Formats: sequence, structure tokens, C-alpha cells
Amino acid sequence: MVTSIETSGARLAEVARGNLDKQVEHCPDWDVAGMLNHVAGVYRFITANVENVGADAPASVDREDVPDGDGIVDYFIEKHAALVAALRAVDPKAEAWNWGTGSTVDFYHRRMLHETAIHQWDVENAAGTAGAKSEFFDADVAHDGIDEVIEVGMQASPRGPRSEFPSGSLHLHRTDGDGEWMLQGTDDGLVVTQEHGKGDCAVRGTASALYLYMWGRVAADDEATIQIFGDEELVAAWAEVSP
Repeated sequence: MVTSIETSGARLAEVARGNLDKQVEHCPDWDVAGMLNHVAGVYRFITANVENVGADAPASVDREDVPDGDGIVDYFIEKHAALVAALRAVDPKAEAWNWGTGSTVDFYHRRMLHETAIHQWDVENAAGTAGAKSEFFDADVAHDGIDEVIEVGMQASPRGPRSEFPSGSLHLHRTDGDGEWMLQGTDDGLVVTQEHGKGDCAVRGTASALYLYMWGRVAADDEATIQIFGDEELVAAWAEVSP
């Protein structure tokens, strides 16, 4: 995973340079420079927690002055390199605070793989280099990314667990390999089964397309990327639960 984080982050920086003023479609408050600032800040926080082995509370991270203009790319590259170095230096099974269901450093390997991959897509989309949504991601990475959104993004955050979900069920069906998910919100939280079934609404698409849908990067009316069955408003509501 660390090699994928390294490669994806390098590509993100490469595309960002020269496109810093482009708007990020699905993060309307940010241009590409703002996106780099955000991701670099995430990297700083995660690096501090990876290095804070054995802690049972989040690490404290001091504010830093962030450079303007092209300097933001070099700043991002510096923070990305520090993250990669920390992930390689620390035993993935070492105890470390995180907001997932486990308490080991490998949580951050997976979390940073998908944080970097999705924001790489955001930057490539802003720059016009992303291509087809249904083909952008490696299928295995995208499949794991769907699981990670469901397990972490939909149910947990550094601010605490999430408990509110749409009232109807969602069925996800991967079309380019094995993979089906049924999601149902209950009074006790989110119930997820990996099975074929009929939900109140359904989304079909490649692993890459479903990954982007789960991150709110594919709208319910994007017929070129996904197929929708059932209530489109419910499909949109489930996408809003994602990070």
C-alpha cells in the first residue's frame, strides 16, 4: 500500500503543478492549490499519529505557515514524503491511536491509500486528465476503497461515530468482477452484508465507478458511469453519507 501511496501522491503533485487555480468540482470551496493544502494537512496529522506509537489519544500538530503560489506543490511533496517515510519506518502492527475499529498503524496505510487516490482523481478531474470515471482506478484498489468508505468513511470519523443513515436500503453491484454490498440503516447503526439482493434502490457500475459514487464524485443522473434502479433521491442521499 505504501508504494501505491507514494505513486499516487507523486502523480497528484505532477498534475497539480500548472493547474493550481483550477476549481475542484466536488469540493467547491477549493481550487487545486486549496486541495493540496488540505491533503498536506491530513498528511501532517497522520504522520504525527503514525510516529506516536502506543498513544491512546490523537497527536497534537502545530499550525504551519503554508507557502503561496507554486510553493504549495513543494510543500505538499515534502509532507507526502514525510508520510511515506513514517509508514515505512513503523511496524504496521504497532499500536497507535486511530478512529477506526482497530488500533494499529496499518489503519493509516489503508486510509492514506484512499485519501490520496481520491484526491488524485479530484486534481486530475480539475486538470482534464482523469478520463472515464469507470476506468480511472485499478479495480482491486477501487473494490477495497468501497469497503473502506463503508467501514470507515460512513461510520466513523476523528470526531466520533456516525449513526444517521437514509431510511431505505442501498444495493451496490459491481459489474467488472465479484462484489455486491447491501446497506441498511437501523436504530443500532449501519448493517452491511455482501450479498445479492433487492434494495430500495440500487447502483450498478464498475469498481472504479462505484468507488467514485461512494465518495460523492458521481451523481445519480450520470448514466454514462452508473446504472440506477429505484429512487434516485435515495441514491443521492446515500452518497451524502460518504466522506
